[in-house]
Amino acid sequence: MTESEWCRLVDEKHEIMAAARKAGDATPEQKQRHREIQRRLAEIVAIPPDGYALPKIVADLMEFARERGWKTLVQWTAPGYDDDPFVTVEVGRKLTEQEAKVYRSDTFHFRLTWHSRDCEPGKVKKFGSGTAQTPDHPQWRDGPSVRKIREIIHAHPAPDAVTVHRGPISRADFHKIPNARVLRFSHDWMNLRYAEWIEDAPYFGWSVMADYGDPANHCVVTSPHTRDAAADALTAFLAPGRAYGGDNLTVDEWEIAP
Repeated sequence: MTESEWCRLVDEKHEIMAAARKAGDATPEQKQRHREIQRRLAEIVAIPPDGYALPKIVADLMEFARERGWKTLVQWTAPGYDDDPFVTVEVGRKLTEQEAKVYRSDTFHFRLTWHSRDCEPGKVKKFGSGTAQTPDHPQWRDGPSVRKIREIIHAHPAPDAVTVHRGPISRADFHKIPNARVLRFSHDWMNLRYAEWIEDAPYFGWSVMADYGDPANHCVVTSPHTRDAAADALTAFLAPGRAYGGDNLTVDEWEIAP
């Protein structure tokens, strides 16, 4: 059914385009139908061939990107394709006018391919390095690793993306969240509620902070200087098996690390 639908829609698309060329332009109805066809064709090629699935590293990248307001695209080989299946994925976003002021362009765009050639049935492997466009280097070039792409997405979420999650949740529940990183936690001690968090502190840079039971008190515990390092240091305090904090410890803010 999918293959016959694909062929029918492709033929209809070509007919609309031919009619528009002959008339000099497409009618509003033709333009609307063309958009509908394009949307459905994209849905079809997002479906993996029988026996195949997106590798976990790809699925995780797509989810990570979408949660941060980036656009994603997955394109498997079209129905009826007779050669070894492959999948091309893309992630990207346009910067706002304000964000783009410090760059040469306004586009992040990464394209990667996984191919099944010389693989066991149902398996795919990364094909080449992929390609990339970034605001500081607008020309297409070899792309970075998936890990590096995640770091770039993490550093440049869309302005309206929700990247900080708020609790409170227990320490045990926090440890169930894959790749979670603590941004703030609190606990009871000597009839006071203590809080520890990360902050870009004056004179110190990004630091782990503590209030020692007084919300108006902001004391620097350690200064790793970068936000990522500060979050990693705070997260290490609550590592499984490590005794730290007093009673009723809760994680109040956290994020998913790249």
